[in-house]
Amino acid sequence: MNTKKRVHRYVLKAYPSKSHPRFHPWQKATVVLFLAGVDPHEGEKIALNELVKKHWIPEGFELRDTLIRSKVEAEGGQIWEAFLQAERDGLYWSEHLDSVPVSHKGEPIWGTGPRLTETFIDNLISESGGRRVTVEEAGGSLEKLEKNADYVLGRYVLEAKQLENEGLDVPTRQKKVSEIFGQYLAAGDVHRIDPYRLSDADFEKYWEIVGVPVQRRIKDASKQVKATIARLLPGDFAGGVILLNTGYLTIPHNFLVAMAERYATKDSSSIRTVVVISSWTVTNGFDTTVNYGFHPHEPIAYELLKLRDVFWSTVERLMTEMVQGKLDPDSGMQEPMAPVYFTHDGKSFTFGVPEMESSFDRKKR
Repeated sequence: MNTKKRVHRYVLKAYPSKSHPRFHPWQKATVVLFLAGVDPHEGEKIALNELVKKHWIPEGFELRDTLIRSKVEAEGGQIWEAFLQAERDGLYWSEHLDSVPVSHKGEPIWGTGPRLTETFIDNLISESGGRRVTVEEAGGSLEKLEKNADYVLGRYVLEAKQLENEGLDVPTRQKKVSEIFGQYLAAGDVHRIDPYRLSDADFEKYWEIVGVPVQRRIKDASKQVKATIARLLPGDFAGGVILLNTGYLTIPHNFLVAMAERYATKDSSSIRTVVVISSWTVTNGFDTTVNYGFHPHEPIAYELLKLRDVFWSTVERLMTEMVQGKLDPDSGMQEPMAPVYFTHDGKSFTFGVPEMESSFDRKKR
């Protein structure tokens, strides 16, 4: 009689959690577990618990199967050793980073690009021929200012709003998003968030949920711009908003542009132009891609055309200074994109990081 326990294999893609002692959150890995003497579905839960204990977050299962002892023994090698360990100890664990671990947690990551801040926007406006709204135009003294916009650029009165934090980190938003994706779940308890596989109706719901921070900023900007224009001297002024996105990175640049334009049209009477500036960095530790986006691509107004040109020339200058080691360290560097992970009703949801093939790995081939 065969008394050997059945061994089940689970292969997952996973990211280090923020508490992982060795790796950065964006260092994606393949994790392999062999579990013996458990029900396959229960084994899946045990595998996920092991990930959490070892400071990993799951992106999704790549493989779940039951191993046949005779076939594994015939194959031999590492898989046979892993099989025997699982029979003996109940568990075998293996983790391998998908890219060469050139950088470990706590070590600086070179070349992630200069971080864009309010000071960056101040300089853009100034070099484009604009200025900050004065105290008088703001409707009060330094001690008591009324609601006001930030800048005057030619005929445009502009309010700058920044998205510094990841919107999907908000628990109430996570709950709503998980409810939308619930009907699309495959078998198992781990699921990738991919908005582009939603139906048109559900994509609209998703849009409204994740767009709340954008909508709020547009509405606030509209009020501030309207109040400032009312206090300015008579003139043909037009209102606008500058959205600077350095943190809400689960919303791609083009998606954010469409969202901002829609809310400016739907929820504002004073915002006639929308400027969207995005910055995001993707890295695997060896290769790094620094991305910047500016909308509108082809502005009609001279003031906005000048703003666009100054933006790209400034970004080019800062990147050159970074490469030459001349960039002011006080200006700060961008943090690379990291996955967003949350759970709801026993299900795990992960919004992953765009993948990059390592040029180091290509050279080895």
